[in-house]
Amino acid sequence: MTSRVRATVHNRRTILQLGLSAAFAPLAPAIVRAQASDLPSGPIRVILPTLHGGQADTLGRLIGDRVGAAIERSFVMEPRAGAGGLIAGEYVARAAPDGNTLLFVTGGHTTLPGLYAKSIKFDAVKDFAFICQISESSFAIAVAPEHPVKSFAHLLELSKQDPGKITFSSTGAGSTQHLIGEVCQERFGVKWTHVPYPGGAGPVNDVIGGRVDMAINSMLTLAPLVNGGKLRALAVSSVERDPLLPDAPSFGEISPGFFVGTILGLAAPARTPRPMIERLNREIGKVVNTDAMRERLRGMANTAKGGTPEEFTETVAQYVARWTGVIEKLGIGR
Repeated sequence: MTSRVRATVHNRRTILQLGLSAAFAPLAPAIVRAQASDLPSGPIRVILPTLHGGQADTLGRLIGDRVGAAIERSFVMEPRAGAGGLIAGEYVARAAPDGNTLLFVTGGHTTLPGLYAKSIKFDAVKDFAFICQISESSFAIAVAPEHPVKSFAHLLELSKQDPGKITFSSTGAGSTQHLIGEVCQERFGVKWTHVPYPGGAGPVNDVIGGRVDMAINSMLTLAPLVNGGKLRALAVSSVERDPLLPDAPSFGEISPGFFVGTILGLAAPARTPRPMIERLNREIGKVVNTDAMRERLRGMANTAKGGTPEEFTETVAQYVARWTGVIEKLGIGR
């Protein structure tokens, strides 16, 4: 190849490269915009169904700080407590589907359709785009150390001998503790008497003091009291034994396949763009599944979950169906 031919070929290549660069240059901002479009445009408000300082607030901040650092967005916890989560749920259901407003989903969310059947103004499943389940947690059944009931099997035996004599406490009619107590009675074929309290420490303190037979409450509440000798655990509501109370049999052992618990996670208003849901799901999943976060959740009596938006949606739907059925049977909807 002569020098003139080589020069001609070189010039043509240069012109072609310049032409291609010019052709694709306008696309560069579009690519950046496409990447940014899977994220909300500004700070992300997480609407809490409880007050500051509770488990939802604590976990929301833990997750939000880490996810926020990864996507360069700030997460702001905003309590809208009241009516067991009804106020927070309605607020997010009506919010703009732009990814800037999320709901911190707790187990209480899944009881709303049953408890407020006559007044609820949103669908607890269809009006939300569920992003990612953060964790699940189980409950425990405990009695005072000196209580005559020696084991869960003994509890069932005595309950069948004298239906209604055994009492259990909760934080109110329709609370998760109450509903779990009702599900247990149906599952094990026994009859207990429900003693509701208006929240606070009363439901546990009166069991410690012997005024009520047993407490059904979260592992976060009961495990420290059991390990401190103030209560004695009869069972935990998980499929397998819980490391926090390893000596207590699980519902799965007592009745194979039986599990009752509660969930925590994040959701957006329905019609939030799918790319945003998927991006947030990926980022939350990364955080939830780190060893450090798993250990932190374990210390709060929670088991890390993660998973897809579809899996979280199905879990919420199953809990809604379960609790709605229990509430309707009890006739405590309002």
